[in-house]
Amino acid sequence: MIEVDGSFGEGGGQILRTLLTFSALTGTPFRLNNIRGNRPKPGLQRSHLSAVNAVASVCDASVKGNVLGSRTLEFRPSRIKEPLKLVIDVGTAGSATLILQSLIPLMIGRKITVTIKGGTDVPKSPTSDYMSCVFMGIMERVGIKGEIGVVRRGYYPRGGGEVIASDFRGGGEFSILRMGDVKKVVVMSHVTWLPVEIAKREAKAASEELSNFPVEVKIKEEKGTGKGTATLVYLEGESVIGADSLGAIGKRAEEVGKEAASHVLSDYRTGGAVDSFMGDMLMVYASLFGGEYKGSSLTCHAKTNAQVIKMFGVDLEINGVSPFTVKVRRPLVSGIN
Repeated sequence: MIEVDGSFGEGGGQILRTLLTFSALTGTPFRLNNIRGNRPKPGLQRSHLSAVNAVASVCDASVKGNVLGSRTLEFRPSRIKEPLKLVIDVGTAGSATLILQSLIPLMIGRKITVTIKGGTDVPKSPTSDYMSCVFMGIMERVGIKGEIGVVRRGYYPRGGGEVIASDFRGGGEFSILRMGDVKKVVVMSHVTWLPVEIAKREAKAASEELSNFPVEVKIKEEKGTGKGTATLVYLEGESVIGADSLGAIGKRAEEVGKEAASHVLSDYRTGGAVDSFMGDMLMVYASLFGGEYKGSSLTCHAKTNAQVIKMFGVDLEINGVSPFTVKVRRPLVSGIN
């Protein structure tokens, strides 16, 4: 059994999510102590508990400590089940996309459909548009296809959104080291139960930041269980680099658009081939299939993710900081549960 202190590195939910994924994939049990030890409110919150219970359902795990507020978790996986239709109701605005991060690697090549009810566009997590456009764009370059659909949006604090993920398949050794020439730039702004003019202002501000590129603007009026808005900006070349920004009370629409565009440009200018968010997410897939990539900035999340992944015997090498490269020479493909 692997024993982990949950206060190391970024000391948050990323440690738990990565442990769950690799435990289920390899059949390796773990015990996590001091869960989210570096957070103001440590222990399992609803979104983390939902991730634990979801992965446990997929791999028929025996679990101890899966209660709200728990600071210790013991997880003993069995075989991954299929066919399976899993419905997860977080009950709050807990991030549906972060829960998907733990589940998608388990779904590849299996008849598993997941429906998650919770927050689709909430702070400190990728938005559903980021997952559909940027994450899936990178997955295509890994040889993975799949579907991520938004039934309705859910925002903080109410939640109530719904995302469905299914039909994930493929995957193989990959090399994503160059962004190359930018062939496409998209600004995607949406509103739910707010004036569409807000989305147009966000998109205009983002486009002005991206004045050196021809920009394709997409404005959407969405369904959801509360008011909200967000902007996603992404650049597409040999790879995809993106960033999003959420609206908030007192935050001007122009600030939302400018924030997303500025973050994308900052990552792009490092010479990396993937953005700072994908820099840690892609590490999982390099570990599964073998591969290499160049990230824009080595974040604390990415460094922590690497440490957790190495606990499962993955030969993972990181060089540099901004940009940085990741190379996996001994992937898990032959050792997947």
